[in-house]
Amino acid sequence: MFTGIDKYVQARKEGIRETHALQARGLDPALPVLSDIIPQLNQLSPVPLGVIQIALSQIDGTVTKGRTAAFSRSFKPLLESGSEFSDKWVHLYDAVVRDGMRDPVKAIEYYNRYYILEGNKRVSVMAQLDAVNIEADVTRVLPEPEDSPRYRIYQEFLRFYEDTKINYIYFSREGSFAKLYDLLEKTPGEKWSVDDLVDFRSCYDRFASAYESLNGQKILSVSDAFIIYLDVFSYHECIAKGPAEITSDLKRVWPEFVVAAANKPAALLTEPVEKQQGLLQTMLRKPQKIRCAFIYNKSPQESGWTYWHELGRKALEEHCGAKVETTYRKNVLRKDAPAVIDELVEEGYDVIFATSPVFLEACKRKSAAYPETKILNCSLLAGYHNVRAYYLRIYEAKFILGAIAGAMADDNQIGYIADYPIYGVPASINAFALGAQMTNPRAKVHLEWSTIPGHDPEQALLDRNVRVISNRDIRAPHLEHNAFGLYYEQNGQQHSLAMPVWNWGKLYIAIVNSILSGAWSDDAQQNADRAMNYYMGMSTDAIDLICSRKLPSRVRRLSDLLHARIHAGAFLPFLGPIYDQSGSLRVPFDVALTPQDVIGMDYLVENVIGRIPTFDELSDAAKSLAAMQGLKNVSAPATSSAAKAAAAAADHAQAEAQAEALQRADAEPEADSTNERSPS
Repeated sequence: MFTGIDKYVQARKEGIRETHALQARGLDPALPVLSDIIPQLNQLSPVPLGVIQIALSQIDGTVTKGRTAAFSRSFKPLLESGSEFSDKWVHLYDAVVRDGMRDPVKAIEYYNRYYILEGNKRVSVMAQLDAVNIEADVTRVLPEPEDSPRYRIYQEFLRFYEDTKINYIYFSREGSFAKLYDLLEKTPGEKWSVDDLVDFRSCYDRFASAYESLNGQKILSVSDAFIIYLDVFSYHECIAKGPAEITSDLKRVWPEFVVAAANKPAALLTEPVEKQQGLLQTMLRKPQKIRCAFIYNKSPQESGWTYWHELGRKALEEHCGAKVETTYRKNVLRKDAPAVIDELVEEGYDVIFATSPVFLEACKRKSAAYPETKILNCSLLAGYHNVRAYYLRIYEAKFILGAIAGAMADDNQIGYIADYPIYGVPASINAFALGAQMTNPRAKVHLEWSTIPGHDPEQALLDRNVRVISNRDIRAPHLEHNAFGLYYEQNGQQHSLAMPVWNWGKLYIAIVNSILSGAWSDDAQQNADRAMNYYMGMSTDAIDLICSRKLPSRVRRLSDLLHARIHAGAFLPFLGPIYDQSGSLRVPFDVALTPQDVIGMDYLVENVIGRIPTFDELSDAAKSLAAMQGLKNVSAPATSSAAKAAAAAADHAQAEAQAEALQRADAEPEADSTNERSPS
């Protein structure tokens, strides 16, 4: 059995090795000193926290320089054996082994890191005994306000600590504490019960043990990894799982940790291509058949969005023939999506296209349960490696529509009706406004929103005598409302000018061909540390435009020219200079926005009159979607009372609408006599 002196000799050797290793790497081997880090320490506001448990891993150093020469960076003793210091250390070690630690140390907390004021030897001894925590009488010093992620994260932590008194979890990214509340279905400001605290600690400790046993490279902190785990596997499931189950889960979800650790923008696959294979490989390759399932939030008859996806599914079948078998499930509520995915996997479908952002949560959970199934979600900025997102660059068509509107608006006044304030929508609004500005520098785009309860956006525009209007892009064949695309209003009648075409079939065909050829797997290997989003546009004919025969020939020629240039990649809608509504320069002269910048737009350009609505202004259905995909200044945690009610109300409203739709007799799609060709 080791005595105190044996342990001291061993600890000192470890401390000397640690010091030499840090020096060899050009690093300071001394303990950090808080009074050096913040010279104004005595001027900061102190907050006594009392005696609490702190993790030894959270202790960074000492408050003053008095003991820095006696310890290594990890509190290993450095002074010679036989010194007064070593005698006291040995005596303390023996006492702790015999009687336990009697007195708490004194510490200062700064940014949730701890610096020892009294009790450095006690920390050293406990570390040598492999203790995890130590009792400390803690005083928190509040940092001076600053505009930095570090300060904002700490403010999030302080609010979380006020509710929980938990100090062992801390994140490296803004918004993580809010997301944790969301995942735990807790409301900020709600005090946690003893049972809440016990359950959470147990769950966290089991996760930490499993994660640290696998995480040899330390790619993420335990806390950062924990929130990713809960985002895929629910907290309630985690509470009931043992270490072996959590370890199994971690292996399946490990690519998401790799993506988070790399912290790179999503890889935007703008043109999925087939893997080129030689003649011999082609001859030897066995015929392969892909079974693809599509999940629709509504029916093709009642939803223009679903209608165009259904056209895409049919185009996939027609193009691939015997190589592809497809099916679909319509009128799927968000809460039912996990069970529908289970059924489709059990039926043997290899690829699942979930065609609405409302299915993203179900997709990310089920992608971990079925790693062999390729699950895709129609959304932007999904950010997951195991779930590939896909969308179309509709802003390219919007720019051309704006150019047409600018040329047709004799009074310089144009209307634009938007729906959901989610990522991608500001890009469409801004592209339209910039297109209008190109053909008419005096053009003003009046922005209205269709998802504000009690508000009639079309009437609001007509009341301001705005007659050239861009409305919803697409309509379902059974809907009587004809206000879609770009039109002008005259004597109560809408006269079509142009409309965008979402050709989802081009994207579905490209993705399936990439799977058949093996390019899908190559993309996964090349982007192992990134999320992957398909983002196709005019260059692949996934986005197109239909113009009315009544459009003046000069405007039609302009539309054709812009279409050809964008299709060839020779014209970029978002090329600077671009100014926002406040007159601030957002894009410098001759600089083009990257696709990631376009997707992340959360501002409006200078010739837009209107604003992006707040979360509380939206309808229940819009709140449900904004809570998941909303802009940073619009979205709200999905577990806030408003968002919870919104999600429930949205599902209820959709269920009623679906029941009504099923009672209606089917009718053939109406032809639009003003179009030169049908969208189908």
